[in-house]
Amino acid sequence: MTPGNAGTAEAGHKVWRPREVLCYISRRLDCKESASSGEDLDRNEKEYLTGWARVAIPGALLVLHNAQRLAPVPFFDELRQHLGADYVGVWNLFGAYLFAYALFNIPAGILADRFNTKHLMVTGITLSLLASAVFALAGSYPVAILSRFSLGVAGSFMYVPAVRYVVTSFPAEKRGTVMGVVEVGAGVGMIFALSLIPLLAKQFNLFTAFLALPVLAGAILGAVALKLSTQSPDRRDSTKSRFLTLRVNRSYWYLIVYIFLGMLAHYCVLGWFPTFLRKQFGYSAVEAGLMSTLMTLFFIGASPFTGILSDRLRGRTSVLLSGSILSVTSFALFVVGRDPRVVVGAALISGVSMAFTIPVSMILAGEMFGPTAAGLAVSVAAMTAQIASALSGMVFGYTLQTWNTFDAVWGLALVLAAGSIPFLLKARRLMRQA
Repeated sequence: MTPGNAGTAEAGHKVWRPREVLCYISRRLDCKESASSGEDLDRNEKEYLTGWARVAIPGALLVLHNAQRLAPVPFFDELRQHLGADYVGVWNLFGAYLFAYALFNIPAGILADRFNTKHLMVTGITLSLLASAVFALAGSYPVAILSRFSLGVAGSFMYVPAVRYVVTSFPAEKRGTVMGVVEVGAGVGMIFALSLIPLLAKQFNLFTAFLALPVLAGAILGAVALKLSTQSPDRRDSTKSRFLTLRVNRSYWYLIVYIFLGMLAHYCVLGWFPTFLRKQFGYSAVEAGLMSTLMTLFFIGASPFTGILSDRLRGRTSVLLSGSILSVTSFALFVVGRDPRVVVGAALISGVSMAFTIPVSMILAGEMFGPTAAGLAVSVAAMTAQIASALSGMVFGYTLQTWNTFDAVWGLALVLAAGSIPFLLKARRLMRQA
């Protein structure tokens, strides 16, 4: 019985209440029967783990990963003065994380398919704790840039094992729900970095604000070490055979192209929406930031329910298609919108479309191969999304510089979002044939 049909014999229908929704999600996350569908779990630990705990820990890893990734962004001016760098130098503090994360995604995926996932998570969190402490204490630019690179490496050893853990530890009918809840951590991490850390810096100082990150890493490290169940991956297949499995799966590569084009369009909104509001409608930096935060909150709120929807429909591609249609709709509104209420509404639709596509696409990538190569498949998908993130600034920045109008930026994003749909449909057709 779901919240939507509870009591229908007496009342004909029932309005969804918040408590009922949470209870429903709790039942969806109850994983007592998941051992038969996932890899072998440590039964002693499994006895006292609840469904929420097993989901909260991977979600916490995404909080830490995204908080570490964005932490320097609000403090470019302060870091420029503190480290004696120019704006290119302080941007490289952000770029070093992205570069290292993209570079080490595939190695992390290979190791996740061959070694204990929990141990890889502990390694990533420990490195994150140490590197973020060094960054907080850094008094020179070389130390700061090296610590940010190390944080990017740590990010790959948190994100890829976390998604693989979801794919291999939960049965197919629950993975979407779990991943939807886990993906909430990504949004929380963004808000942590862009709102809470600046607040700490204002109340105390920059050093204290950045020390919040190793403290967070230490708390998550304790939770992983004490509470997370272990996995024993099947090591019979070589790394070469895993790559071969990916190479011959045409539907997977159509999905990868879909992810690349879709994420390129998504990052257009994430990167340029605040600037658009300030330039086009005269918003202040604070007002534009609040609108971006509101978009993130829509992403956070929609993610669990898109996961539930993908489980109920038993078809991930239908949810992905719905998300792509929402994305196309949002960019069309950006192009034609001349009222700030219209473009803010378009941004909120974009936030929902991200919830429909980002977590579900990662789950689908891992599900195509199961425990044998899920880590490698997820790592390639994550690396593709990261490359799209890195290219988005250059592609849309060049477009804006050349045409000097945001209509060209949103128009290009609209073409990319619409152009991704045929690749998704091709991947779905091949999967159904298989």
